Amino acid sequence: MSATGPRSAHTEGKNYICITRKTPLGAYLRRCKDLILKDGFKSLHLSAMGAAIPHLVTLSTSLPSILPHSAEEIHTEIQTGTVEVQDEVIPEDDDDEDISYRTRGKSTLMVVIKIGDGVDEVIHVTGRGKAKTKFVAPPGAQPKPGKGKQKAGLPETTEREQVVVRAEDVEDMEE
Repeated sequence: MSATGPRSAHTEGKNYICITRKTPLGAYLRRCKDLILKDGFKSLHLSAMGAAIPHLVTLSTSLPSILPHSAEEIHTEIQTGTVEVQDEVIPEDDDDEDISYRTRGKSTLMVVIKIGDGVDEVIHVTGRGKAKTKFVAPPGAQPKPGKGKQKAGLPETTEREQVVVRAEDVEDMEE
Protein backbone atom coordinates (compact mmCIF):
# COMPACT_ATOMS: atom_id res chain seq x y z
CA MET A 1 0.00 0.00 0.00
CA SER A 2 1.30 3.45 -0.86
CA ALA A 3 0.78 6.82 0.78
CA THR A 4 -1.79 7.69 -1.87
CA GLY A 5 -3.93 4.61 -1.27
CA PRO A 6 -4.20 0.95 -2.21
CA ARG A 7 -3.03 -0.50 -5.50
CA SER A 8 -5.63 -0.03 -8.20
CA ALA A 9 -8.28 -2.74 -8.41
CA HIS A 10 -8.53 -2.05 -12.14
CA THR A 11 -6.60 -4.78 -13.98
CA GLU A 12 -7.80 -4.45 -17.59
CA GLY A 13 -4.91 -3.22 -19.71
CA LYS A 14 -2.45 -2.73 -16.85
CA ASN A 15 0.05 -4.94 -18.66
CA TYR A 16 0.11 -2.61 -21.71
CA ILE A 17 2.78 -0.01 -21.00
CA CYS A 18 3.93 2.89 -23.19
CA ILE A 19 7.58 3.67 -22.46
CA THR A 20 8.78 7.28 -22.35
CA ARG A 21 12.22 8.80 -21.75
CA LYS A 22 10.97 10.82 -18.80
CA THR A 23 10.19 7.87 -16.51
CA PRO A 24 13.32 6.30 -15.00
CA LEU A 25 14.25 2.72 -15.87
CA GLY A 26 13.97 1.66 -12.21
CA ALA A 27 10.32 2.74 -12.08
CA TYR A 28 9.51 0.61 -15.14
CA LEU A 29 11.42 -2.38 -13.70
CA ARG A 30 9.45 -2.17 -10.42
CA ARG A 31 6.14 -1.72 -12.24
CA CYS A 32 6.73 -4.69 -14.58
CA LYS A 33 7.96 -6.91 -11.75
CA ASP A 34 4.86 -6.07 -9.66
CA LEU A 35 2.54 -6.78 -12.59
CA ILE A 36 4.04 -10.25 -12.95
CA LEU A 37 4.56 -11.20 -9.29
CA LYS A 38 1.76 -9.36 -7.45
CA ASP A 39 -0.95 -9.07 -10.12
CA GLY A 40 -0.34 -12.45 -11.79
CA PHE A 41 0.16 -11.25 -15.36
CA LYS A 42 2.08 -13.69 -17.56
CA SER A 43 2.53 -11.27 -20.47
CA LEU A 44 3.71 -7.68 -20.73
CA HIS A 45 3.14 -5.53 -23.82
CA LEU A 46 5.71 -2.74 -23.93
CA SER A 47 5.84 -0.11 -26.67
CA ALA A 48 7.91 2.97 -27.46
CA MET A 49 8.33 5.54 -30.22
CA GLY A 50 11.35 7.46 -31.45
CA ALA A 51 13.86 8.49 -28.80
CA ALA A 52 12.26 6.20 -26.17
CA ILE A 53 13.19 3.04 -28.14
CA PRO A 54 16.64 2.64 -26.49
CA HIS A 55 14.92 2.96 -23.09
CA LEU A 56 12.57 0.10 -24.06
CA VAL A 57 15.45 -2.06 -25.31
CA THR A 58 17.30 -1.57 -22.01
CA LEU A 59 14.13 -2.39 -20.05
CA SER A 60 13.32 -5.53 -22.04
CA THR A 61 16.87 -6.88 -21.69
CA SER A 62 17.10 -6.03 -17.95
CA LEU A 63 13.71 -7.39 -16.89
CA PRO A 64 14.35 -11.16 -17.25
CA SER A 65 17.29 -11.04 -14.82
CA ILE A 66 15.14 -9.66 -11.95
CA LEU A 67 12.28 -12.14 -12.38
CA PRO A 68 12.21 -15.46 -10.49
CA HIS A 69 11.69 -17.45 -13.69
CA SER A 70 14.18 -19.49 -15.67
CA ALA A 71 15.43 -18.21 -19.03
CA GLU A 72 13.56 -21.07 -20.77
CA GLU A 73 10.22 -19.81 -19.38
CA ILE A 74 10.64 -16.22 -20.60
CA HIS A 75 9.86 -15.57 -24.28
CA THR A 76 10.29 -12.24 -26.03
CA GLU A 77 8.60 -11.10 -29.24
CA ILE A 78 9.84 -7.96 -30.98
CA GLN A 79 8.01 -5.99 -33.65
CA THR A 80 9.30 -2.84 -35.33
CA GLY A 81 7.26 -0.38 -37.33
CA THR A 82 6.66 3.16 -38.43
CA VAL A 83 3.71 5.43 -37.72
CA GLU A 84 2.86 8.68 -39.43
CA VAL A 85 2.76 11.71 -37.17
CA GLN A 86 1.78 15.28 -37.98
CA ASP A 87 3.76 18.31 -36.87
CA GLU A 88 2.07 21.68 -36.57
CA VAL A 89 4.24 24.30 -38.30
CA ILE A 90 3.68 27.81 -36.96
CA PRO A 91 5.05 30.63 -39.17
CA GLU A 92 7.88 32.62 -37.55
CA ASP A 93 6.59 36.03 -38.59
CA ASP A 94 3.30 37.46 -37.38
CA ASP A 95 1.77 37.75 -40.84
CA ASP A 96 -1.61 36.28 -41.60
CA GLU A 97 -0.05 32.99 -42.69
CA ASP A 98 -2.01 29.92 -41.73
CA ILE A 99 -0.63 27.18 -39.55
CA SER A 100 0.45 24.27 -41.72
CA TYR A 101 0.98 20.60 -40.97
CA ARG A 102 3.89 18.38 -41.93
CA THR A 103 3.60 14.58 -41.98
CA ARG A 104 6.61 12.41 -41.15
CA GLY A 105 7.34 8.83 -40.15
CA LYS A 106 8.30 7.90 -36.61
CA SER A 107 9.90 4.59 -35.63
CA THR A 108 8.05 2.31 -33.22
CA LEU A 109 9.06 -0.77 -31.25
CA MET A 110 6.74 -3.21 -29.50
CA VAL A 111 8.11 -5.89 -27.19
CA VAL A 112 5.91 -8.64 -25.76
CA ILE A 113 7.43 -10.56 -22.86
CA LYS A 114 5.63 -13.81 -22.02
CA ILE A 115 6.15 -16.09 -19.04
CA GLY A 116 5.41 -19.72 -19.92
CA ASP A 117 2.28 -19.92 -22.09
CA GLY A 118 1.51 -16.21 -21.64
CA VAL A 119 -1.98 -16.82 -20.18
CA ASP A 120 -2.55 -14.18 -17.52
CA GLU A 121 -3.65 -15.17 -14.04
CA VAL A 122 -5.03 -11.90 -12.73
CA ILE A 123 -5.44 -11.73 -8.96
CA HIS A 124 -8.34 -9.63 -7.63
CA VAL A 125 -8.52 -8.75 -3.94
CA THR A 126 -12.10 -8.42 -2.70
CA GLY A 127 -13.21 -6.08 0.08
CA ARG A 128 -13.04 -8.82 2.73
CA GLY A 129 -9.37 -9.60 2.11
CA LYS A 130 -10.15 -12.69 0.04
CA ALA A 131 -8.42 -13.13 -3.29
CA LYS A 132 -10.21 -14.25 -6.43
CA THR A 133 -8.25 -15.50 -9.41
CA LYS A 134 -9.36 -15.00 -13.00
CA PHE A 135 -7.61 -16.41 -16.05
CA VAL A 136 -7.43 -14.04 -19.00
CA ALA A 137 -6.52 -15.25 -22.49
CA PRO A 138 -3.89 -13.23 -24.34
CA PRO A 139 -5.10 -10.94 -27.15
CA GLY A 140 -6.00 -12.84 -30.32
CA ALA A 141 -6.36 -16.20 -28.56
CA GLN A 142 -9.47 -18.28 -29.16
CA PRO A 143 -11.62 -18.62 -26.02
CA LYS A 144 -12.08 -22.14 -24.74
CA PRO A 145 -15.52 -23.59 -25.53
CA GLY A 146 -17.91 -23.18 -22.62
CA LYS A 147 -15.56 -20.80 -20.78
CA GLY A 148 -16.57 -17.17 -20.36
CA LYS A 149 -19.33 -15.26 -22.10
CA GLN A 150 -19.19 -13.83 -25.61
CA LYS A 151 -20.95 -10.47 -25.86
CA ALA A 152 -23.30 -10.12 -28.80
CA GLY A 153 -21.92 -8.16 -31.72
CA LEU A 154 -18.27 -8.35 -30.67
CA PRO A 155 -15.70 -10.28 -32.69
CA GLU A 156 -14.23 -13.36 -31.05
CA THR A 157 -10.65 -12.32 -31.78
CA THR A 158 -8.85 -9.19 -32.73
CA GLU A 159 -6.15 -9.15 -35.35
CA ARG A 160 -3.13 -6.92 -35.13
CA GLU A 161 -2.26 -5.01 -38.28
CA GLN A 162 1.38 -5.41 -39.18
CA VAL A 163 3.12 -2.50 -40.85
CA VAL A 164 5.99 -3.42 -43.16
CA VAL A 165 8.35 -0.72 -44.37
CA ARG A 166 11.01 -1.46 -46.97
CA ALA A 167 14.53 -0.08 -46.51
CA GLU A 168 14.15 2.03 -49.66
CA ASP A 169 11.04 3.68 -48.20
CA VAL A 170 12.86 4.56 -44.98
CA GLU A 171 15.70 6.18 -46.91
CA ASP A 172 13.16 8.23 -48.91
CA MET A 173 11.48 9.45 -45.69
CA GLU A 174 14.77 10.62 -44.17
CA GLU A 175 15.53 12.94 -47.10
